[in-house]
Amino acid sequence: MAASFLGIGIGTSTLKIVYRSGGGVKIISEPLPENTVNEDGISSPQTLVSILSEIRKRERIRQRDVVMVLGDSSAFFRHVTLPPMNEAELRINLPYEFRDYIDEDPETYVYDYAVDEIVRNEEGEPQSLELYASAARRQLIEERAQILRKAGFRLKAIIPAQMAYMRLVSTYHSSHPDEEPKSQVFIDIGNLAVAVHLLQGGKFKASKTIDFGCRDLDMTIADLKGVDRHVASTYKQSNFEGVLDLPECEAVYDRLCFEINKVINFYNFSNQADVEYMYVLGGGSQIKQLMDVMERSFDIPLGYASEVLPPELASEPGIGAVALAVAGLLEGEAIAHGA
Repeated sequence: MAASFLGIGIGTSTLKIVYRSGGGVKIISEPLPENTVNEDGISSPQTLVSILSEIRKRERIRQRDVVMVLGDSSAFFRHVTLPPMNEAELRINLPYEFRDYIDEDPETYVYDYAVDEIVRNEEGEPQSLELYASAARRQLIEERAQILRKAGFRLKAIIPAQMAYMRLVSTYHSSHPDEEPKSQVFIDIGNLAVAVHLLQGGKFKASKTIDFGCRDLDMTIADLKGVDRHVASTYKQSNFEGVLDLPECEAVYDRLCFEINKVINFYNFSNQADVEYMYVLGGGSQIKQLMDVMERSFDIPLGYASEVLPPELASEPGIGAVALAVAGLLEGEAIAHGA
């Protein structure tokens, strides 16, 4: 029986929760009040506590253990090569691997790692360690743990988005062992930004954040209709008076595709294998007009992140938009089973 975990992702405009319930899966995508979360993190922790508490009571959620997925701007993530060493030695050496990225006191950060590969010599002895390493502010980790605790949950693990994508792909290939892993990008179309992650052979290779997102579409609609951005967002969600089909909105889609295409061309130039497939997720993936323009703009096949989710989850409406929260759920279940 699957372990009782919740996967949670906190965006700048939406709180996303995924958990198993009654033999199926429950998806919650809860809009957040403005300025609850911004580019710098959670600006109103108590608001988030209240929302999580209300959701737990409203949905009668019995699960308590949470795996939270961090957005790209909330953690440093890189692939490193180290000589063979034990776990205690790794914990000592990891901070040095981020010295070019962190100009603050290293003690203010929490470090973690996952083993990619142990390289051995001809005699079978370890020669080097290939690791995925991450670093996040200690205050950020403690803040999220406290928010969850006050809302009646327990933080069991935090994973960066890069590890979340690898969890999705590894889970997919465990049930599709005859399918060769692709060179693929995951495109998370969020409110403030779009993150483009490259995976090759199921392993993370690179990521790029584009400072352009759904809020730019809201601002365009606001100018067109003479309303504020919050009203414009509701127009976007309902396609009020066909606003999403207007040329001004199509220009936003075109610009976004142009920016994504620049990233993909860079990936193709920098890596030995061209991108073979594109998966989209996030709130922007629910805008049909944007998806139509993306399909016309790229020669690469385009699909939704739901395609790499377990079959019992993939058919749930809207699950592609919360794929990273699903990765948190799957990570929790892997932890429970020692995987």
